[in-house]
Amino acid sequence: MMGKKQPRADYLMQNKISHLILLLLLYTPTSFAEKWSMDFCKSVSAETNINLPMNVDSVTELRNTFCLPGQDGPTFNYNYVVAESIRSIPDSQRDIVKRSWCTTPELLDMLDSLSGVSFSYYRDNGDFVGKFSFSQKNCN
Repeated sequence: MMGKKQPRADYLMQNKISHLILLLLLYTPTSFAEKWSMDFCKSVSAETNINLPMNVDSVTELRNTFCLPGQDGPTFNYNYVVAESIRSIPDSQRDIVKRSWCTTPELLDMLDSLSGVSFSYYRDNGDFVGKFSFSQKNCN
């Protein structure tokens, strides 16, 4: 693929992931030695939400984050709004996001401290588009 331009969808996804990583690194400690408490998760979510909504790319906006109790600690949730033209979340996007979380040391450390992460996508009119979730166990 040397010399070829990167497909627009891949570029947008990498841009989206870069914004997500930056946002998380700005509002969370650099190392998570143990599981997050629900209160700590809520405080990270509240700090993140101060800067939201945020355009992640030309078709996606991160509206808010929140925490829900999970089996192994809290689950950190991301709510996105996508363009009306988006009808589903491609498996390739799910794979890119998961791979990013499972290979970026800071995100993997955060994932180890949570029950999991969840990403929900809606259109501006409230119609549900899709959702995916994973935990550290899915990184192996």
